[in-house]
Amino acid sequence: MGSGASSKKQHPILQCPQGFDAQKFRKICTLFDKLDADSNFGVSSNELTDIARLHVENCHARLQKRLQTAELANKRRVQEIEEDGIQKIAAVRLSTDIKKQVANQEYDMKKNKIQSQVEWYASLDEDGKESAFMKVLVPKGQDHVDFWTFFEYMKTRTGDIINIEDNESNFRVY
Repeated sequence: MGSGASSKKQHPILQCPQGFDAQKFRKICTLFDKLDADSNFGVSSNELTDIARLHVENCHARLQKRLQTAELANKRRVQEIEEDGIQKIAAVRLSTDIKKQVANQEYDMKKNKIQSQVEWYASLDEDGKESAFMKVLVPKGQDHVDFWTFFEYMKTRTGDIINIEDNESNFRVY
């Protein structure tokens, strides 16, 4: 017993993977070697205490940074939405004001036209009134009012006829 040669397991020499940065690979190897306190090419949990703490601190710091970035992005987004809303509200108000101005101008034009007609009718004497009525009733190219033209004019205005008695003896209806 014990007379034989001790056999220590041989580990292959670590080589940097193709396409990976050799300097970064050396740093990883150096860190692993520092962690592998018993040099058995394996790192146990009790050998990881320091790097585990560093890992957690790094994760915490990265997440805090992501949180800050997300918060700033959200603030910027909310501000842009607010500014967009302000611009849209201003545009709607401007559009509404313009529409109101147009409506008022159209009303003023219509009112002035009607007022002008009211004043014209009010200024007519008896001959002017007859002339205005004849102008409405006489067909183009004629000089008198025929019954059917008169009928077409009056058929929607029978409520306007006052003080006219229905004297059947004067009219024949067929």
